[in-house]
Amino acid sequence: MSSFKKHLLISLIVRLVLIIYGEIQDKISEVPYTDVDYRVVTDGSRHIHNGNSPFNRHTYRYTPLLAIFLLPNIYIHRCFGKILFALFDLMIAVIIKWIIMDEYHTLIVNQTATVEDNKAKIEKKYFGTGKSKVRLLNTKKDLRLIGLGDRTKFERMSNFAANFWLYNPLTMVIATRGNGDALSSCLVLLSVYYLLKINDNVREKENEKNVVLSGIFHGLAIHFRLYPVFFSLAYYMYLSNNNRQITDIHSLINCFLKPNRKQMILILTVMKVLIFLTGIFYLLYNYKFLYESMIYHFVRKDTRHNFSLYFYLQYLNSGVRINILEKFLTFTPQLVLILLISFRFSRTRQTFQFCLFLIAFIMVMYNPVITSQYFVWFLSLFPLTINNFRSLTTKQIIILPVLWFAGQGLWLLCGYFLEFKGFNSFDFLWLASAIFFIINVVILQTLIENYDDSSIKIK
Repeated sequence: MSSFKKHLLISLIVRLVLIIYGEIQDKISEVPYTDVDYRVVTDGSRHIHNGNSPFNRHTYRYTPLLAIFLLPNIYIHRCFGKILFALFDLMIAVIIKWIIMDEYHTLIVNQTATVEDNKAKIEKKYFGTGKSKVRLLNTKKDLRLIGLGDRTKFERMSNFAANFWLYNPLTMVIATRGNGDALSSCLVLLSVYYLLKINDNVREKENEKNVVLSGIFHGLAIHFRLYPVFFSLAYYMYLSNNNRQITDIHSLINCFLKPNRKQMILILTVMKVLIFLTGIFYLLYNYKFLYESMIYHFVRKDTRHNFSLYFYLQYLNSGVRINILEKFLTFTPQLVLILLISFRFSRTRQTFQFCLFLIAFIMVMYNPVITSQYFVWFLSLFPLTINNFRSLTTKQIIILPVLWFAGQGLWLLCGYFLEFKGFNSFDFLWLASAIFFIINVVILQTLIENYDDSSIKIK
């Protein structure tokens, strides 16, 4: 058994133990382990099982597909969904490894094309005359000679990134509590995987197939959770033929307004998936499906369980009708930052992965509503970039995570006294939210300053 498979098995066992522990804690503790949303989705599955709408369950605000996936909770065991989400959690690590190893294969393809174009020159430089170009790529030694680095290095990088996810205690707990964000994160990573397989040095048909697959998974991810829609501009710009030639606003507009064939295929594929799924469930559940699974998330107010900087504002305005100006002012900062990041960092493979991480981080950090499971959105993308922070000092590597977890701990402590002890700690909650926001800004700035994309650029 390979080293990575052993880690997968160990991680699976740990997650199963956490699920069993959660069942025990639910019975003996006043603080339940199981996520309240898991109970909501299970109730939605029960409604479907009885031939009714999942939206008959108050606060069910997800795609009906999620309730369908959890139908075995009703007729097999209530922990089926937790096991399913734990498996998706493990699958995220597998896809992370795929993406990083695909970078190695892409380098091989690109260098092979270079060798083809310069066969005589390279043969003369490295092997003398009369040698076949095939021999140039036969061994690891040859690959080092033409500057490619060996497979072992990429395997080590991919294993480290995958294990970073597998042994992350936060994501372990979130999945085993019954939160379904591992599923949507898995779909996001699959869309990224197929998008990054697109390469100018392979057949056009193969590229178009990968664009379609990326579009399908991107559409599914948006259907399950709305947040991946904010990755769309980065996807679109990455597929542009001219994004590296952007030097001013004119070239940026020109690049944006003149889509190529791959960009059009991506747009049409995503739209078809969304229209198909939305149409089916609208026919089945009418307007209530549209409102609960989509519209609600743009107008919701969450006065508890909310890390957001806007938490206290929403609490004070909880009895006031939704103000359009308030919504505009709370969403504008993240939208502006997402636009800037998408245009700036979507140009090469190395920066594209960092671009998606930054977008997800900004979405969560500036969102009017933040709950713990939202952290999975950017944590699932962070391992793709982890090998590019080589300039971070040991002090920074230790302090940044400690600050991040300390910020959460402070907020959760205030939340505990409010929720379970009945203390009026709203002022302290807001202060904890502000401190956590500042910590996230510091982390974001530090990561951008120390991101190293000096390795071989791939497109």
